[in-house]
Amino acid sequence: MTLDLGNGWRLVLAVGRDGGLWIAAGAVAIAMLLLLSRYERRLIPRKTGRLLLALRIAAALALVVALLEPIAARSWTERVEGRLLIGVDLSASMETADARRPPDEAARLRNAPGLAPPADDASTPPTRLATASRILRGDALAELDRLFALEAFGFARPTTPADLDTLARALDHREPLTDDPTDPLATDWGTVLERALAGDESAPVLGVVLLTDGLRNFPPDDSRSADPADALARAGIPVFPVLIGSTIPPRDAAITAVRAPESTFSGDSLSIDVEVKADGFDPGTEIPVTLDVPGLEPLREVIPAGPDGSRAVASFRLTLEDPGALELVATVEPPDGPDERPENDRRTAPLVVSDEPARVLLVDAEARWEFRYLRAALDRDRRVELSPVLLAPPPPSGASAPTFADALPPAPAEGSDDPDPLTDFDVILLGDLPPALASEDLWNRLHAYVSDHGGTLILTSGPRSWPSSWQGDDLARALLPVLDPTLLPIDPAAVDPGRATLPPGIPVVPADEAAAQPGAWPMLQFAADPPANRAAWEGLAPLPWVLAGQPKPGATPLLVPNQPEANPSTRAVAAAHPYGLGKVVWIGTDGTWRWRLRVGDAYHHRFWGQLIRWAAEASPPSGNRLVRFGPDRPAVPSGAPVPLIARFSSDVPGVGPDLLAAVRLYNADPDPDATPPDPDSSPPTDPLALIPLHPSPDRPGTFEALTPSLPPGRYRALLDAPSLSLFFASSGLPAPESTFTVSPEPTTELIDLASDPSLLSTLASRTGGRLLPDSSAGQLPSLLRSQTLSRTLTAETPLWDTPLGLLAFFSLLTAEWLLRKRAGLP
Repeated sequence: MTLDLGNGWRLVLAVGRDGGLWIAAGAVAIAMLLLLSRYERRLIPRKTGRLLLALRIAAALALVVALLEPIAARSWTERVEGRLLIGVDLSASMETADARRPPDEAARLRNAPGLAPPADDASTPPTRLATASRILRGDALAELDRLFALEAFGFARPTTPADLDTLARALDHREPLTDDPTDPLATDWGTVLERALAGDESAPVLGVVLLTDGLRNFPPDDSRSADPADALARAGIPVFPVLIGSTIPPRDAAITAVRAPESTFSGDSLSIDVEVKADGFDPGTEIPVTLDVPGLEPLREVIPAGPDGSRAVASFRLTLEDPGALELVATVEPPDGPDERPENDRRTAPLVVSDEPARVLLVDAEARWEFRYLRAALDRDRRVELSPVLLAPPPPSGASAPTFADALPPAPAEGSDDPDPLTDFDVILLGDLPPALASEDLWNRLHAYVSDHGGTLILTSGPRSWPSSWQGDDLARALLPVLDPTLLPIDPAAVDPGRATLPPGIPVVPADEAAAQPGAWPMLQFAADPPANRAAWEGLAPLPWVLAGQPKPGATPLLVPNQPEANPSTRAVAAAHPYGLGKVVWIGTDGTWRWRLRVGDAYHHRFWGQLIRWAAEASPPSGNRLVRFGPDRPAVPSGAPVPLIARFSSDVPGVGPDLLAAVRLYNADPDPDATPPDPDSSPPTDPLALIPLHPSPDRPGTFEALTPSLPPGRYRALLDAPSLSLFFASSGLPAPESTFTVSPEPTTELIDLASDPSLLSTLASRTGGRLLPDSSAGQLPSLLRSQTLSRTLTAETPLWDTPLGLLAFFSLLTAEWLLRKRAGLP
């Protein structure tokens, strides 16, 4: 029971269900006291009797009140001083000045209320950092500082806490907030939002303000779903982004990408595509692009500028002869006039030139047309060392010797420590092989070759044995990148009018997944321009026999039927997937030789030559004829250890599990004429690290090491094996070394320079906030004033078990006893 006493006071009786019982008992006690008082009236004076009755009733009431457990409660409301988080973008794109901002927008920003006064020079457009500094030093933020407890953070990829004055000074003078290295080439406000959720309940976060140009590029797209926007919405924490900058990109030319293979063979013709952005230039303006290649004269192309946001491509072809690691440098030369960000006019790409041929084992049952043309094409390729095998060759005529080997290299004897001879090959091409011609351990050997030894297996189908003959073999199904390959039906009436002599068939084109990654699948690139590449594929002869299967999870479809009615769930005519340490490619046709129609080797050899080169890239690209040494790629991302591999030839003596070997890691010498450090003599500088090499348990003759995480830069790794130094010297070979580049994770921080409101608008709407342009930042106090939080506090004072109440009860009893004795009553 609660009795409202006014002014926030309440009397609460906490006795519960027994309250009526105690009130009834009190009423009975008062009635008995009244009867007793009538009886005592004949014995004592009237005044004394009344006083005794009053004391007794007061004591009874005090006892009943105590049994009702009364509590005096007082409630009042007070304002909670909530926190407001301010996140300020410190990434490299914030140094952009928006010179192409419309004049009316520029005037609104210059005269915006609530912001600090702009710089005196009105002719120079302010950078986005300067605009953010005006907001931090303006009256709007000062009012927010009075309303809330402000917590400020600077963010790019890391997030650093700082007070408003320190942030403003850092923006004005472009100074780092801490001595720790930061990555300004990335923007991620997610960590600021996460701090809003990790709050103190006594001082809750009431809102988040982000000052940014909206160019979020980290983490990658596939992880942005982890943003805590929904959690902020559930917690009632709105986000108020302020878009700094203009949505019109500034005048800027930039190299956006250099598309080149990471490795190539000496003497190969190499295609390099340089993608260029030219924002703010009149369409058709000539943009010169230069490609610098060590050892060659600079290559130069002129491309026309397109509309803002478009990408033009300058294509170069070159042939490199000298093996080794080098760096391609692409440069764009903007025409006369301002170029907002000259630091994006240059981009590099590492390239390793190898002179070691790809060792290929070509295995088939019979000399079918696919085998013949493929053998002829690869046999003419001086960068391929081909070993053809026919397991069911035609009998030789007369005394002539067999043209091809008729058996695979034999497996080592059981219990032998010798490696399988299959591991001597970089690529194994397995054709239309029936089970009757295969040894019992074929798929076990192929499985070990791919999974344990890092080889590449290419499976080419044929009507004799695929797919039914191998469906029951578990290892064959496991290696295959597709599920349930089935024969595609061909319409007998589907004759190409332009090539009426060809039988009807199924045309194939690159799958969208592979076409979107041209650098990852060079065998599919017949032209630098995507539309031209698609047209080249569509011009190839159709295939008269085609299998298509559903790609497994993790597999990439390479070729698909160019038919609208093709079932998308079983559309892969060719697919690839990584398997263990190696990779497997499946091609569901035996008719690629038909691509030679009227064009000869132009597409057939280009497809297979690039496929073989891609397949052979698993070996370290650096080294010599006795040992391949280095990382498996010439460029590795920063922030993770770099795996280094040393793979020794069987011609090197003393290579066993007990070999003592290590890697000496140095900063790469920028002087190309400098003498490399010699591990047998004192190096000019101490190595950054000395990393021991450990034998690989699965690959004989292979040793592995893992570097610590390395910052961006170029590094030289030297193989130091003291017991082998004399052997290398006697062979006339220097100690193996490898140069590699550690690159920052690529972002579009300095490429897409127009402010982007799309992500910020979604963030604001999901959390209940509002997106503001930079000229309206003065509205923040009015929008956030309603975000104040109040809480009701209650103080309760028990009245029934206090010492004062107990003292009052016993005082009444004592006074009644003394008065009764004085009156002569018992």
